[in-house]
Amino acid sequence: MNLLILIFAHLLADYPLQGDFLAQQKGKNMIALITHAGIWTGVIATAAFLIGIDINLFDILFLFIVHAVADYMKAKPVGFYKKLNPLGAGLIIDQSIHLIQILVLLIYKGFI
Repeated sequence: MNLLILIFAHLLADYPLQGDFLAQQKGKNMIALITHAGIWTGVIATAAFLIGIDINLFDILFLFIVHAVADYMKAKPVGFYKKLNPLGAGLIIDQSIHLIQILVLLIYKGFI
C-alpha cells in the first residue's frame, strides 16, 4: 500500500501540481525547474512522512537532485533525450526514473 500511496503522490505532483507554465518553462528557466522539483520532492516527502517513513535531509536531497536532473535532461533535451519522442520513449524513461526513486526510498527505509 505504501508504494501505491507514493505513486499517487508522484502522479499528483508531476502532473496537475506542475501545471502548464512549469511544464513548458522547466527546460528554459532554472527557477521553473527548481520550483517543479521542489514541489515534487515536497509532495513525495510529505506523503512518505504521513505513512510513517522517517524522512531526513539526505532523502530530500536525493529526491530533489535526481528529479531535477532527470527533468532537465528531458525538458532541454540533453544527451540521449535528443533522439527520443518527448511524449513517447522520453516520457517513459523520465517516469521510470521517478518511480525508481520511490522504490529506492522505500527499500532504503526498509518499507519493501
